[in-house]
Amino acid sequence: MIKFFRKIRQKNLSESKFGKYLLYAIGEIILVVIGILIALYINNTNEKRKEEEVEISYLKRFLIDLNKNETLWKDTYQLRKNQVQHIQNSIALSFNKQKDTLDYTHLAGNMRYALSWDQINPSQDTFSEMLSSGNLDIIKNDSIKIKLIALNNKYAAIINWDKTSENTHERLMEHIEKLYNAKDFAPLSPVFSEYVDIKFTKEDFENAINNLEESFSNMISNKMVLNNLDVLADNYHRQLDTFKELEYDVSELIDLIALEIKSRTDY
Repeated sequence: MIKFFRKIRQKNLSESKFGKYLLYAIGEIILVVIGILIALYINNTNEKRKEEEVEISYLKRFLIDLNKNETLWKDTYQLRKNQVQHIQNSIALSFNKQKDTLDYTHLAGNMRYALSWDQINPSQDTFSEMLSSGNLDIIKNDSIKIKLIALNNKYAAIINWDKTSENTHERLMEHIEKLYNAKDFAPLSPVFSEYVDIKFTKEDFENAINNLEESFSNMISNKMVLNNLDVLADNYHRQLDTFKELEYDVSELIDLIALEIKSRTDY
């Protein structure tokens, strides 16, 4: 097309038809500008498409993280609720006037469960990556972006709050560890017998049960242990509503992101 206009321009110049030449020159310029605009439009469209693909990829990764976290908050709620129950039951033993009738092996198992510690560690890899790379603005849906930021702040708050529980747990374990010797209970431990081939006698089992009763009685009558158990149970109990809220917030965000992906893709 440009070559065609060039020939006409040369012909008009040779025939001294300046007016026609000027008209065709302007037309040629317009064609060049249109060509540039079309190229820019195509380039912008391709860039927009690539950016949208990256955004959808991030949204899908968020779904993976959020599904993990939904399970985490649900499981943590149930775990902590059970631990509060076991701790309160252990504290209640200090009021029992007939301790000779207690099943100390069962109680020790409950105490072990109550004192198990799992650090709260929600999946935040995708959000952390977007935040550090400055790509958070690639999420076009403002509702999703706002909820992601709010949820991340709630994660930070509950993790910080749980550090107080961790400190209490550490103090508690320091006191409890002074009140027993794990070696004394070896004959009663299924884990120990699974890995070590030792034949214990009836007397070994009886001694282990006596040691267990003595150690457990010392624990539930120890003021420092009881006080820390009470603090730990109170902290766990107060966290339960937060875990429920987090589970709800995560579920709501999962639905919102899934809907966004569905509306932007063919699958």
